[in-house]
Amino acid sequence: MENSNRYMTGLSGDLKISKADDRIAFRGLIDSLEALVIEGQVLASERGEDQICSNLGEVLGYLRMIMSAEVNDTPLPPLFLFGMDAEEIRKESHKAFVLPDYALGPVAARINLIRAKVREVELHAVKVFGSESLNRDDIIVGLNRLSSALWCLFTGYNARR
Repeated sequence: MENSNRYMTGLSGDLKISKADDRIAFRGLIDSLEALVIEGQVLASERGEDQICSNLGEVLGYLRMIMSAEVNDTPLPPLFLFGMDAEEIRKESHKAFVLPDYALGPVAARINLIRAKVREVELHAVKVFGSESLNRDDIIVGLNRLSSALWCLFTGYNARR
């Protein structure tokens, strides 16, 4: 392998770019977030929290849609999670407030960790996709609403307990 190609990877089709490119880093962050969600599903399942496990499955599905939209350069489908569309999620996320705390338990802590990680990925997405040349407002807004959806899941879970 040529030295110049040593740290290259496929972006799409035959197009190769540096592994240090921000879009490749974004894809890695989505991969890590998916792994965290799956760990959350395992935890919820082990604790008999079947609804949370199912809700996190919806989150995982949406993360996979984000990845697909980015990789294939296609529009991201509108967010619909937990029976709510993006606007309903936005409104619902402003209703309840619970301060995260260890006393809420491991499932609540994991939901909050996933929410916080989604925020980190959103900030990276703004850096990568916020320019006019690579404008992907759909991905940025989708991640913002996903964070709000996870806040709804967190507060709803704690309200039921």
